[in-house]
Amino acid sequence: MAGWVDNTAEVTVTAPLPVVWELWQDKTRIPNWMPWIHSVEPVPGVPGDTKWLLKTNQFGQDFEFSWVARDLPPVKKEKIHWFSTDGLNNKGAVTFVQRPDGRTVVRMNISYEVPDILVPFGSALSPLVASILQADLERFGTFSSKVVAAMGAGKRR
Repeated sequence: MAGWVDNTAEVTVTAPLPVVWELWQDKTRIPNWMPWIHSVEPVPGVPGDTKWLLKTNQFGQDFEFSWVARDLPPVKKEKIHWFSTDGLNNKGAVTFVQRPDGRTVVRMNISYEVPDILVPFGSALSPLVASILQADLERFGTFSSKVVAAMGAGKRR
């Protein structure tokens, strides 16, 4: 393995903090806005642990990585964070800040140890991951807006 790399992305979404918080609590939903995350499944019998599978085609090659993540105690409606216990070494946090206008700032920071197979891509890796994370958070903004709209439609019935 090579060294560790940090990537951060941020987006302001048109959804209130309670909705945003709840969407991130169910990790199995994450592939809805992070398509390179193929699946997230709870580890049976180990509360707070999830098995992640990442599949992507980059640099003209298919890559697949997996890991088990352990949630650290959340700071309610402010931060979720984790570290890997098996597989691809990584750790990170997603923080949430309610804005006075009712929107929510979502900031994701991920640190990961570059797998040997990706070392040849060197300096191209960090900007690539940063752009993927930014696009993921923008998709989350769209996803959360649709959830809020559906909730509003349900209230009007």
